[in-house]
Amino acid sequence: MSSHTSPWRGNSVEFQYTDLLLDCMQERCDLLEALKTLAESQANAAGHTEIDLTLGLLGRKQALLEELADVQLKLKPYFNDDPERRVWKSAEHRQRCRRLADKCQRLLQETMQLEQDALQEMTLRRDAVAAQLQDGKDSILAHTAYMADSFLGQSALDIGDL
Repeated sequence: MSSHTSPWRGNSVEFQYTDLLLDCMQERCDLLEALKTLAESQANAAGHTEIDLTLGLLGRKQALLEELADVQLKLKPYFNDDPERRVWKSAEHRQRCRRLADKCQRLLQETMQLEQDALQEMTLRRDAVAAQLQDGKDSILAHTAYMADSFLGQSALDIGDL
């Protein structure tokens, strides 16, 4: 909405406008807390290479991200508002909304860090497995070459005895 006027007139309607903002912020915080919990579980699963659990967590995370996107759409009208011109039922409602906004920001940062840590752990594990596979492949090739050399050495025809 414009920074000059609220789109809603009258205290009752303006209270509804800010009450909806408060509800959306609470919903956003709840979803971010759930996402953080899933990110913690995912980091733990990645550390133990539990692929099935990780895939299940990713599915649940996708549903939460879709809900979060819906809440973001509900919040979109508030992005252009002048926060100083919003009409609140009380100073406590306004402070609660501010605390929720701060909490959401903190949860988002913590979740992003957990996601980054889990990705690094999974990348390290993937690289370690790839190195083990390469070592195994190299070992098989060396063993095969040794066996072939040994076989060829034993089966060579000695023409000196003919």
